[in-house]
Amino acid sequence: MKKLFYSIIGIIALAIAALVVIPNQYTDYFNPHIKMETDYAKVPKNTQKYYNVQAVDRNGRKLPYKIMYVGGYDPTQEYIAIHHKRQYVKLIEYIPKNKMPKNN
Repeated sequence: MKKLFYSIIGIIALAIAALVVIPNQYTDYFNPHIKMETDYAKVPKNTQKYYNVQAVDRNGRKLPYKIMYVGGYDPTQEYIAIHHKRQYVKLIEYIPKNKMPKNN
């Protein structure tokens, strides 16, 4: 009985550690310590799949990480607002160039 109890506690501890240590879209979605943010990025035209996107916050500062994958729906646009929790992207909106924050 003790062995089963310690096994369950160990599995729960590993699951919690995975939420904190392994940054990907699935763990970021469930991690309650990460808040939903809106950041901005310039993406390449003529594609709907954006990889390693360097986003900036509303003050124009680069994020300390790149978003691994962002899916789009309009290949003619190049400026987006990304609603995300680190690597988990909930929604993107295409925006005009004048809505992009200026780089500092």
